[in-house]
Amino acid sequence: MTAREIGIGEKERIVLRLTRVWLWAVLVGLPLVVHDGYFDVTEIKTAWYAVCAVLLLMGRLVCAIQFGRSGRRETGAAGIFAAVFCFAALLASIGSGFLRDSLFGPQGRWQGAAMLWLYAAVWASLRDVPLRTEDVTIPLFIGMGAAALLAIADHLGFDLLGMQSALGPFDRGRYISVLGNINFAGAYFVLTTGTAAYSFAAARTGGERAAYGGLFALSLWGAMAVRSECAVLGVSAALAALPFAFRDRDALSRGCLIGAAAILLMQLYRLIAALFGAGLSSLTGMLLRPECSAAVILLSAAVYAISRRVKETGRFRRGLGLAMAAAALLVTAGLILLNTAFSHVPLGAAEEWLRFSDAWGTDRLGVWKHCLALRRSFGPWEKLMGGGCGILARMDARDRIFPDAVLDAAHCEYLQILLNWGWAGLLSWCAWPALSVREGLKNGGALSRVLIPGLVGYAVQAAVNIAQAPGIMIFFALLAAQRSSSGKMGKAAVDKDDFCGKIQKL
Repeated sequence: MTAREIGIGEKERIVLRLTRVWLWAVLVGLPLVVHDGYFDVTEIKTAWYAVCAVLLLMGRLVCAIQFGRSGRRETGAAGIFAAVFCFAALLASIGSGFLRDSLFGPQGRWQGAAMLWLYAAVWASLRDVPLRTEDVTIPLFIGMGAAALLAIADHLGFDLLGMQSALGPFDRGRYISVLGNINFAGAYFVLTTGTAAYSFAAARTGGERAAYGGLFALSLWGAMAVRSECAVLGVSAALAALPFAFRDRDALSRGCLIGAAAILLMQLYRLIAALFGAGLSSLTGMLLRPECSAAVILLSAAVYAISRRVKETGRFRRGLGLAMAAAALLVTAGLILLNTAFSHVPLGAAEEWLRFSDAWGTDRLGVWKHCLALRRSFGPWEKLMGGGCGILARMDARDRIFPDAVLDAAHCEYLQILLNWGWAGLLSWCAWPALSVREGLKNGGALSRVLIPGLVGYAVQAAVNIAQAPGIMIFFALLAAQRSSSGKMGKAAVDKDDFCGKIQKL
């Protein structure tokens, strides 16, 4: 369906086409663009996104000059918190004493205040664009498909692009596909796997199920190929969030079975990897142990059976949410006991994950303790507004945790924000995506729901990962698209499962 058939004006048609081009450039181009192999992968992807974002905003500005503003928009709670965060980042940069570095972030994975303002500007600009589901999912899955095939090939020992051979022995295995570091690749596949899982469960025909099932398998296998524990955590969270994204009862029930389907697909890839002598991450290996896999399959089947018996989907989701919250509390209590009163109990293969020390999570716990110790020296202003992007690298250079490298990332996005932008930045940052998703769900069509699992999964894995291209940039692109149908032109119900391509006026 074309923009003219939808029945929108000339300006809106231009904006829609411009946004579609931008989505293809970001969702296909950003994961795949490389220049000098892995040696400048962060810089080239950051530059690609920045140029695409600036061109989109310039195009919107030209449209506004040519056709005038579309009318007054409501800022909304998400917009208020986005503005608070951006101004907190700017004030932190001004007060940091190294304004230029804090604005651009060369010592903070290029996630300085300027990049944050770009995320916010693009997010705000997409609000009034009536995107269809396929406007987002088609380029997203094309980019994912190419990146996943390359990741799987690298994992199985086929260096199709010759990028692995350019690395030294120590770095081989730490970088994969065209995505860079395995943890950053994992963050990307968390976003795509959540979206593919939703599409698979929501499919109505056999052909659609086969197509989306193949995409789900490809993205899941890509996530396994990167061998990142962060990806295991994020994909698990995305699949757990899946039932909460559906309104249709049948799709919700199918969503409850995705966990079992994921285990079966993972077991299949484990056999394929074993044929080529390729290993998996230790957490993946633990999940694929017979007892763990059987537990996931049985639990998935039980939740499915309950969902078929409950007539009200809202009641089922509330009950499932309470059950998950109770399970999370029990797990937390169990972890505390295993590290205190029952610290002498042997745990076998689970020891490295259930017993905490500074080395836990590849030294993550030690890094977090070090970051918090450095933060204690902050004054009241820095605790409120932060020290600016790059403050961790500057402080660690004076008080090293690792003798052979400067620590420039806290390995936890939320702790990194706390250091860079303070409590003002952290609280507004957390509120911004949460309220943005809420606005999208309140006013949007199918597009507002299809992206939810991936966004949730990314937010969970961010607790143990670093904000870096392409993951953080794809996250904000999808966050903007998820909310895009809640703008002035009304619900963009151009999704085939809503109103057959017509816009419903608010």
